[in-house]
Amino acid sequence: MSKERDDFVSAKLAKMSLAEKVGQLLTFTWRGAYLTPSGIEQITKLHAGGVCLEPYALETSKNLYWGHSQVDGTFKKPKDYFDIAHTYFDDHNYGVSVTPEELTEALNKLQNIALARPAGIPLHVTIDMEGDFKNDYTSGGIRQFIPPMGLTAIGDLDVTYKVANAVARQMAAIGVTQFYHPVCDVNINPRNPEIGVRSFGDDPQICARQVEATVRGYQDAGIVATAKHFAGRGDSATDAHDVLDVCRADYQRMHDVELVTFSAAVRAGVKAVMTAHTIYPAYDDKLPATLSPAVLTGLLRQELGFEGVIVSDAIGMAAILKKWPLPKACAMAIHAGVDTILLKADDESRAQCFFGIKSAVERGELSEARVDDAVRRLLAMKYDQGLFEKAGKMDPAKTTAVARSREVIDLSWETARKALLVVRDEQKLLPLTKEKRVLVVEQCIPYPFLGKDLYSHPHMFCEQMSKHSTNLILDDAGFHASDEDVAEAVALAKQADVAVVTNYYARIEKRGNNQHLVKALKAAGHKVIVVTNYPYIEGTTREADAVVCNFSGSPDSIRISADLLFGAVQPDPTTKMPIKLPNYAELPAPKAAARKPAAKKSAAKKPAKRKGFAFGGKC
Repeated sequence: MSKERDDFVSAKLAKMSLAEKVGQLLTFTWRGAYLTPSGIEQITKLHAGGVCLEPYALETSKNLYWGHSQVDGTFKKPKDYFDIAHTYFDDHNYGVSVTPEELTEALNKLQNIALARPAGIPLHVTIDMEGDFKNDYTSGGIRQFIPPMGLTAIGDLDVTYKVANAVARQMAAIGVTQFYHPVCDVNINPRNPEIGVRSFGDDPQICARQVEATVRGYQDAGIVATAKHFAGRGDSATDAHDVLDVCRADYQRMHDVELVTFSAAVRAGVKAVMTAHTIYPAYDDKLPATLSPAVLTGLLRQELGFEGVIVSDAIGMAAILKKWPLPKACAMAIHAGVDTILLKADDESRAQCFFGIKSAVERGELSEARVDDAVRRLLAMKYDQGLFEKAGKMDPAKTTAVARSREVIDLSWETARKALLVVRDEQKLLPLTKEKRVLVVEQCIPYPFLGKDLYSHPHMFCEQMSKHSTNLILDDAGFHASDEDVAEAVALAKQADVAVVTNYYARIEKRGNNQHLVKALKAAGHKVIVVTNYPYIEGTTREADAVVCNFSGSPDSIRISADLLFGAVQPDPTTKMPIKLPNYAELPAPKAAARKPAAKKSAAKKPAKRKGFAFGGKC
């Protein structure tokens, strides 16, 4: 630390109560752009150190995290226990479209509430902006970019830096201070259900160079970069949201593969690292990294020399929750070396987690010195970003200047164009012509992840296809097509010369994507062109006659894929497949997706709209 910063942080820390210190260790989710009592009291009563923005735009204590409640039914309340207000909105109601100006004003309010606390400490404001389907703010024309694997396909580190810097400048203007990115997992398991295109690829050295460029791009724009998920989830065949995984790599393999990218991030000066809910027997055969002193203090701090802030992955994931109650897990994580706990859909358990840590200190199970150490790092991070001076003072009028600048718009479009890859087209179905009668089946992107405006909406692909031809039959399907969706598409395909189907993959849809729709169209004797974000077989399928991979479900990637189909743009000759595609016949078959059959219905009629949102439903 510089002496000035050290003196400032020490003075702050000396005046803080134990409750204020514990609150600084907690990062709570905040959804939306209006204040509720629970949103306010997590700051004023629980002394939150930060908030994590999510795309759902609806705060509720009825929001289970991947189907699980985080409340600990065995929790023993200490004498000074209190709860905060809760909001019980229906979590299936849609959120709202929030403009950058509105979000800036809302974050200013949150920061001013935080600064008015006795300790006068601003919030760190975090978000996932990874690209593809992991952009957690999409409204108001904010430019969304391709994910890491698409950048590796382009293969230009200057482009990677520019993309990272542009995303960071957009969000920094709004008042965001930290990205939970870059993903440093080396995706060496093609059946990995959680990482995929979020990774830069399967070559650790190439990934390392991309990670370094991304860290520099973010932090040069004033955003704290967070390397995740330490010590690597690229060799996983499971999702930590569901189960606790074990990475059985030995010490040498860890240093040759998993740790290469994290070492690169540390060398690049990354200010934060996020933990993985994974057990690494090479270092600790009992505890996942999030709860392991051997992994966090021994490996990350001492061996790799990382001195910044350690962030837990969302602590309420089933990987943790199935074995450790949430309040206990929070205290264990801080003891292990975590500096700030991320709590997502854990609304009803917020007070339990706060008191779980505080009581652990008071019982002597967690030292206050370890708490002070964590708070000191967090205050130093906020000091270095100038938050004690500028938090709550962002100018809403300036927030869209970056997003709507010609520089950023052109960069988004050009990177989307460069990432296009024709994976196969043996029958020379491309380019399409206006004379061809084309059935377009657009897979609807889950509504919470759309901007809900004309830049980012459920029918972007059909909209762009219509700019090239009117000889189209436009149809849509759920992200995982129902039996009714499939029957409708097969019936409509009889009127067409060729079917164009979007077949995106997103880890959040556990039933799978639309491979079964492609298979049904082929079984009925139709020619099928697939547009996908996913270079693995789940996206490209075995059956499609032609496949275009754009690596991203973001608006510009979706639209420019339609341009490619009609020959308005050409693939960039320098763009390459960023991974080694395996022989899938030699890999274990994935578990079949569970699908509920839909009631029979005429293909000419659409299903009635249902209240609320379901990933498998229609738009």
